[in-house]
Amino acid sequence: MRREFNATGSCNPELHYMVDVSGKFAHVRNLVARGKYFTINRPRQYGKTTMLFELLRRLGDEYLVLPLSFEGSDKMFTSEDDFVASFVGKLVRTLQFNCPALVDPTRELGKAVSSSDDLSQFITDFVLQAGRDVVLMIDEVDKSSNSQVFLSFLGLLREKYLLQAQQQDRTFRSVILTGVHDVKSLKMKVREGSETKLNSPWNIAADFNVDMSFNPAEIKTMLADYASETDVQMDRDAISARLHYCTSGHPFLVSKLCKILDEEASDQNPDFEPAHWTVEDVDWAFRWVTRPMYQTTNFDDLIKNLENNADLYAMVRALAVEGRAFAASADNPLVNLALTYGILTGQNGAVAIANRVYEQRIATYLQSKQETSGLFRTLSVPDIDYVIDEQLQLGHVLTKFQAFMREHYSDRDVDFLEREGRLLFMSFLKPIVNGRGFMWKEPVVGDERRMDLVVTFGRSQKEVVELKIWRGEAYHQRGLQQLSDYLDTQGLKTGYLLIFDFRADKEWKSDETAVGDKRISAVWV
Repeated sequence: MRREFNATGSCNPELHYMVDVSGKFAHVRNLVARGKYFTINRPRQYGKTTMLFELLRRLGDEYLVLPLSFEGSDKMFTSEDDFVASFVGKLVRTLQFNCPALVDPTRELGKAVSSSDDLSQFITDFVLQAGRDVVLMIDEVDKSSNSQVFLSFLGLLREKYLLQAQQQDRTFRSVILTGVHDVKSLKMKVREGSETKLNSPWNIAADFNVDMSFNPAEIKTMLADYASETDVQMDRDAISARLHYCTSGHPFLVSKLCKILDEEASDQNPDFEPAHWTVEDVDWAFRWVTRPMYQTTNFDDLIKNLENNADLYAMVRALAVEGRAFAASADNPLVNLALTYGILTGQNGAVAIANRVYEQRIATYLQSKQETSGLFRTLSVPDIDYVIDEQLQLGHVLTKFQAFMREHYSDRDVDFLEREGRLLFMSFLKPIVNGRGFMWKEPVVGDERRMDLVVTFGRSQKEVVELKIWRGEAYHQRGLQQLSDYLDTQGLKTGYLLIFDFRADKEWKSDETAVGDKRISAVWV
């Protein structure tokens, strides 16, 4: 049985096609060699556990590496007694696989452990007994972060780390914690009902600055591995660049798109040739994974985090739909939360949706939320002229949307239309395109008044419509040139411009303009 692309759990090179992470591993290994304690905090499914697996596999000859996990261990944090007993038990179970010779001596040492002081002495005795440097790795630490017992454990590790530096104790050479949140800035309630506050003793930890996302060169190594085993032909440079373009190197999303091409495309895409991957196939996989009914636990987490935090939802909505701009400041707790969850990323001093897959999923989610809120009226009436000879007549769609807006929304206040206008158009277009094509939103960082929609229809038609707010003639002329430049990147000669004009004396008009060799049709609403 050949290997597969993995989009669940940690990756194993014997079972899965994997990116060569040697460069990332070298940075982490250097931290271990220098005796650093640190936290690998990254969003869900971002390669944290896979990195721990690689450390275990590659460092085993040099160190005694002990991988533990706190996931599903809620009971151990109910009291100090429960914690110390559970910790010793987890250590013994790990040794059964990593160093069986130490199982019985360690179990014997553990019999005397019933308090934190006992646990401290146990760690010292265990390290001395091991006869070599010990690296402790604990996965999913933030599962139990809101616990005084857990904080006490971190304090114990900190005290022993400082004493070891003074040659007054022996403890783990390196401790690696993984989780979504950075334990250095842990927030918890010390007592039930007390004020939530910063109270983490993990300030001894070194900064972890390793970029866990995949760059195109790294993605290419996984494609080469796959191609060598399957004889699939592809332009690896072009495919890896396109995968990065769609995902911004998110490890789960890169693997997911590859998995879709390897396992789903043959049955779902009539134009797909399994023996020869193309850039167009990656685009199809992007559209496949971003369609509204495609579900994964990763997308479930994305939406759950927005649903559970009203302020986060409002900020992401303002960014994704209204075109608002927010500074990339990790000191802002709300921005930091969005960065921690992997929803946003920092670009050129501003925050943006983290990748194009999330950009599309969030836009679709927000659009659906509005459709079910009762805020919008019926958005479109069937019109046979929307499609002629299997070609979407996008210019006609824009004209009909203009008439719809003039009839139903001309009396709405400016704030409402500026906030909801773009969602209105997406909801208007959706039933026309559905089933025969796709539309997705391209991020435009640095210009909060623009939004580009790419629309595909049938097997070959592609159109671009830019949505923007009127800000005067000079801005309009710059916008025409920007759209012309963007059409170049899409290989198109014609484009469309939908202008939301909130002036009291505006005209409901349309025109067509030549910009170089491009023809741009503009409609004002």
